[in-house]
Amino acid sequence: MKSQMAVAGAIIASAGIVSGASASEVTIGGYTFDLGQFAGASVNYRTNADGGQVTFDGKLWDNAVGVDGYTIGELAAGQFGSDPGDQLSLNNRSTPDWFTLNFAVDLAVGGPANDTFVFYEITSSSSGVDVEGTSWQISFNGGAFYNASLGTATFLNFSGLGVENVNQIAFDLTDFGLSVGDLLTSVTVRNLDTGSSTSDPDFIFGGLEGTLNVVPLPPAAWAGLGLLGTLAGVRAVRRR
Repeated sequence: MKSQMAVAGAIIASAGIVSGASASEVTIGGYTFDLGQFAGASVNYRTNADGGQVTFDGKLWDNAVGVDGYTIGELAAGQFGSDPGDQLSLNNRSTPDWFTLNFAVDLAVGGPANDTFVFYEITSSSSGVDVEGTSWQISFNGGAFYNASLGTATFLNFSGLGVENVNQIAFDLTDFGLSVGDLLTSVTVRNLDTGSSTSDPDFIFGGLEGTLNVVPLPPAAWAGLGLLGTLAGVRAVRRR
């Protein structure tokens, strides 16, 4: 499927259409992300006026792995590449803080190449996933909340790069209420009250692995280019 997606991207780019293929791809911990999925994306979060304690801090991890400008904090702060803003921290546990990542372009779920949503969360651990790393809950498309511990958590050691280590937590969307062919429109995360002062998740990046996102030209423009047939073909590939 990855090769098919690459071909589709080449067709789209040649037609002069804005697409995920025009953005760079980045591979982190075995997952490859098309950064085009974040075009126009936004983040809502619990405000201080509502009792929230969400904070933003600058980090170096995003620069080291190639996602500067695409982290949760940067999307929330509207900073796109400037610091601080790389990290978004959920500090209030008694009445949990939360944030929602909203995609401007719906992301088609089509496994196995792009059915996994992956979060990266900064950890102070130097040896493995810590309790804090899964002390939060996640919801897709405004549905039921699931404990992050149900995802597949992996510790990634970046100490050799001189930046923060992270917990990589992957969610196979077909195990969390979505099916192949469904569209992913939003992801919400909220903190948990674990009774521990260490439960303050620090998120820096989250995205759907292997996505290809297309923002098509208006129908009239397609007709003028004589490419309606190509569009149908691209859509068919995207839905596989």
